[in-house]
Amino acid sequence: MAKSHHSRKTLNRLFDRSSQPVYFVSPDYRIIYANDACAEWTGLEPDSIVSAACVFASLDLDTVDNEMKNGEVQNKIQGLCPPPEILNQDQSSESIPDSIAVWALNGENQKTWRQATMSRFFDADQDLLGVLIVCCPWESESLPLPFGTETQDAVVDPDRLHAVLAKIRTISDRTYSLECLIGTSPFANRLRRQVKTSIESNSDLLIVGPHGSGKEHLSRTIHAARDHHQQSELLPVHCSIADQRQIQQNIKDIVGSRASGNDSDEQDWLLLLDVDRLGEAAQNELFGFFQLPDFPLRTIATSSVSLIDLAGQQQYSEELAHYLSVMTIELVPLSKRKTDIPTLSQSLIERDNVRREKQFSGFSNEVMQQFIEFDWPENIDQLNRTIQAAARNASGSKIQVIDLPDEFRHSLQANRIGTSEETNIVLDQFLGKVEK
Repeated sequence: MAKSHHSRKTLNRLFDRSSQPVYFVSPDYRIIYANDACAEWTGLEPDSIVSAACVFASLDLDTVDNEMKNGEVQNKIQGLCPPPEILNQDQSSESIPDSIAVWALNGENQKTWRQATMSRFFDADQDLLGVLIVCCPWESESLPLPFGTETQDAVVDPDRLHAVLAKIRTISDRTYSLECLIGTSPFANRLRRQVKTSIESNSDLLIVGPHGSGKEHLSRTIHAARDHHQQSELLPVHCSIADQRQIQQNIKDIVGSRASGNDSDEQDWLLLLDVDRLGEAAQNELFGFFQLPDFPLRTIATSSVSLIDLAGQQQYSEELAHYLSVMTIELVPLSKRKTDIPTLSQSLIERDNVRREKQFSGFSNEVMQQFIEFDWPENIDQLNRTIQAAARNASGSKIQVIDLPDEFRHSLQANRIGTSEETNIVLDQFLGKVEK
């Protein structure tokens, strides 16, 4: 017995003296051992790491749960979390990859990466005790994105998608936790540049995109990023249900309230939701307000189609269209950015890992193939609903085809069948055949 105790102390000393980060994760996602090299890498004290829960996610956890305990520590250590199937009692050791990519934040909140090997340990009853993770001695600031622009290249394993998400997201800038900005396609890269320019410019903005693409969420996030050190308000007006009288009254109320109760010098913003659905009289009323000298409000507007195109078709006020379209960000349908679906799906499943007790590592290739095949008429919102429903059905740590909800199965089948071709019928000939 004394010899066994001595061996454990010797082993602890070896790990403690190692220049390589070494840590041990229990089946309930808690780090129960971390050596000094691991603490130095994460910039935390060893005592703050031990017993802290880690989450399999690649986002700023405060954006999901503002009341999370020890949020700063968990943000630092989330990159150390192994894939959930590694901590699954039912999985065989054959399912463990040879190595995984793990990351930590340095003092400037920049991610540094290491390759790591894993070993699982079981007790005499074959119950999992936890996973020992040993990192390589060297670190790098980033990992290359692992796939290109072809759809078939985008079907990769969840571990690689997890690493891609961590590279795309910037912990210090919460704007890039938005799902509509996730992806590696040319569209996603251009969209992130446009959002960055919009935040820096502080000018009026129009966001154009189909239903379910995240226009309102992006509008509010851009305003929050612009207003990081300011006190301006974002004041929503739902244009789809507003007529001329309501537009007039809403804006008068907003301006009057601001004049009487706001001592700040900051300029407040109107959030014009679905501005393309305003009637002609309401458009004229709104543009009249914008022509007033010293009108105190700036605008962020959302629309399902280009206002300039509507004006060109004489379906919208040309003056108002040009006024609102000084800077435009376009969100394309999900069906036109299918190479982003794997990364986007991984982002959605990881985001909910923070909220639920059971964690998921990702999706099977069969599921991802079906996701890429489907056209997603309701865009990101529909993808999110499908993933949430599948997670409720799933028993394993990966979403399988059997877990997908019936609504998605039926829609996919209808998508595969398509619509039948129209046939021209000459009524007299058709009736003659029937009578015969």
